[in-house]
Amino acid sequence: MKSPNQQGDEKTKGTNVGIIPLKDERELEVCLQIARNLSEWFNEAGLRTMEHDLREETTFVAVDDKALGFITVKSLNGKALEILWMAVKREHRGKGIGTELLRFVEEWAKERGFEVLVVKTSGDLSYEPYEGTRHFYEWSGFVRIALINPYPEWGEPALIYVKCLRNV
Repeated sequence: MKSPNQQGDEKTKGTNVGIIPLKDERELEVCLQIARNLSEWFNEAGLRTMEHDLREETTFVAVDDKALGFITVKSLNGKALEILWMAVKREHRGKGIGTELLRFVEEWAKERGFEVLVVKTSGDLSYEPYEGTRHFYEWSGFVRIALINPYPEWGEPALIYVKCLRNV
């Protein structure tokens, strides 16, 4: 089954894409630029929060000879890990990079004893850019558990998704 954004046969399989921890200020700036170029998803307030989170939380970067995308996570407690941010360069969307970032984080989380992944995304069901985002998480095995309207920190609706990481 293809991911909702996958186009044709272009995937990360068979390429030189690797996933590494964010290592320095230069990479942090590259990640922020990736997000700035996706203004349909990330507004100025979000970018300010993202910059803080990239500095303070755990971030992994998908790279070939340059950064292609990133994912930032934060422990909520010893069992739940939240995906705070994920973005892939526009020209690389639909090529499996987001899926690889997510798979990497799932394995990383399992190795550290996390049992659940949590992600929040826009709950504005009329805003088309986030339709693909919601579909991606659902396709990836996340279950929508709540709509909070308004989400206090955002002042707009938020959907909460979870995914169990352990065999039940």
